[in-house]
Amino acid sequence: MTTSATALPATTLEELVAADKRHLVHPLTRQRAFAEDGPLIVVAAHGSEVQLADGRMLVDGAAGLWCVNVGHARAELAEASATQMNTVAFTPTFGGFSNIPAIQLSERLANLAPGDLNSVMFTSGGSESNDSAFKLARFYWNQLGQPTKNIIISHDRGYHGLSLATTTSTGLKQYHPDFGPLTPGFAHIASPYCYRCECGDNCDPSTCPVDTGRALEAEILRLGPENVAAFIVEPVLGTGGVIVPPIGYLKAVREVCTRLGVLMIADEVITGFGRTGRWFGVDHEDVVPDMLTFAKGVTSGYIPLGGVMISDRVQEVLRSVPDDHALMHGFTYSGHPVSCAVALKNLDIIEREGLVERAASTGAYLKSKLDGLRELPFVGDVRGRGMMTCVEIVANKETRERFPFTGVARTAAVAKAAREFGLITRPLLDDILLLAPPLVITEDECDRAVNALASAIEQMQTTS
Repeated sequence: MTTSATALPATTLEELVAADKRHLVHPLTRQRAFAEDGPLIVVAAHGSEVQLADGRMLVDGAAGLWCVNVGHARAELAEASATQMNTVAFTPTFGGFSNIPAIQLSERLANLAPGDLNSVMFTSGGSESNDSAFKLARFYWNQLGQPTKNIIISHDRGYHGLSLATTTSTGLKQYHPDFGPLTPGFAHIASPYCYRCECGDNCDPSTCPVDTGRALEAEILRLGPENVAAFIVEPVLGTGGVIVPPIGYLKAVREVCTRLGVLMIADEVITGFGRTGRWFGVDHEDVVPDMLTFAKGVTSGYIPLGGVMISDRVQEVLRSVPDDHALMHGFTYSGHPVSCAVALKNLDIIEREGLVERAASTGAYLKSKLDGLRELPFVGDVRGRGMMTCVEIVANKETRERFPFTGVARTAAVAKAAREFGLITRPLLDDILLLAPPLVITEDECDRAVNALASAIEQMQTTS
């Protein structure tokens, strides 16, 4: 563990902790436990490391929340923000207004995205992006005279955000019970989760109903193609457990969507901008969706920005709407000039430093090191693509049985222990530990991260 000498004074830290506990509501946090434990305050960050208020320096194994692709403390991004703020800090894109960074970024994204994804509607983040894609899909079919096509299909372990609509599309049931009725118009299919395939442990991806797209086809036919607007898919399912579909899955579901007249939405909020070792996750199979949503890595989390890229086919329908019918959707910060300026500079860094290629090569190194943890008790699976990896903890390696849930996941304790060994890892649902560091991470830092995780798992072993 590396320790810095510049910890905050104890009295200052105590005051900050007290103020945080009194005034700040933390999302996705166990509120009662937090009231006792208090926050982990980050006071500085650089590259692939963050510094806590007590002086500890940790490898950021979660890249913030899957987003700090170019690493922390990139002065170019701060300078781009300041320059734009001193030029045009804000102007809307409603009613035909525009700004230079939004125009330049939309053109840049069109050149990066696959196929004919040539237009973009900007948002402030991932939930807004996916929510917008759902609305645009329904708008599309409405304009084509098929208003019954409004159902959105997603995966049972898919995660697409936490607005009301995206909470419903998120198939992970833990997100559902506390907020009243879910939004109508959504359905779910099984995820291409080979380690826990619903067809059994020895399922062959070449014949599996899930992996070959037949499960999606069956669900569309059950609902009626005349009622289904779109299918949304993460090229690698992130929050659901870094589930890597077998190669061929995206092409299979693309074919089903095309044949049955359903729009395909690629949720690239996590996977976009190099995280999987390609610019976009769909690039691994040369698949072109009808819409592609993004956020996170487009600015490396330095400032909020997201969006929906749409194909020429969808754009043509939007443009064919009569003049007396506006597109009644958007957000105050759609095409925010400062966010777009930062995104442009962020893309410059990714291209200049070859971070997409680096995510592929260093990601393969990280995965190879994590594979060594398979020998540890309780490590059931290691999987990943590019700089997006995880370790799944199980009670029984032979049967793949999970630990019974007793109120707090085992991996929460492992993640806490990992911080003592110098690593931030994020515990996902069902005892899955995430490692998705910034794309700039070095092999030495990967070694530190894996050694810290191994020590934390071994500590769990001695207390189980």
